[in-house]
Amino acid sequence: MKIITKNIFLFTFVFVLAVSGCTGGAKLVPAGGTVTQNGKPLSDVRLEFRQPDTGTSAFAETDVDGKFVLTHSQGGTGAVAGKYIVSIFQKGKPIPLPTGINAEDLPEERRNPMSPEIEIRNSDNSNIEIEIPETGNNNLKIEVK
Repeated sequence: MKIITKNIFLFTFVFVLAVSGCTGGAKLVPAGGTVTQNGKPLSDVRLEFRQPDTGTSAFAETDVDGKFVLTHSQGGTGAVAGKYIVSIFQKGKPIPLPTGINAEDLPEERRNPMSPEIEIRNSDNSNIEIEIPETGNNNLKIEVK
């Protein structure tokens, strides 16, 4: 009987975790939009949204048109409503190997070298801030100045 009780408890725990979307019970709202710099879309960048008071975070990558959709750090599409500081990173690019070096002769971790990510900031080095309303917003506009 004890085994059945443990199995029921385990099943209930897994079910509740799955239904909650692994977000710790946080209510997610739709969140996405466009990132631009000097009026032009920022494509192929990585975004990190972090609430300074709670540490809650969400992430996204932009497409060729600078558009993005946020994903909560604990799973689920969207973000928790509130104020965020946004960090933007230009993703690393592949670095070609020098002439005469065969990738197969290198250790696995050195076969596909990448340049480091570069953080994109406002010209005055100020934080990029945005607020996601309680109703959500799929038309957020982030302009890097």
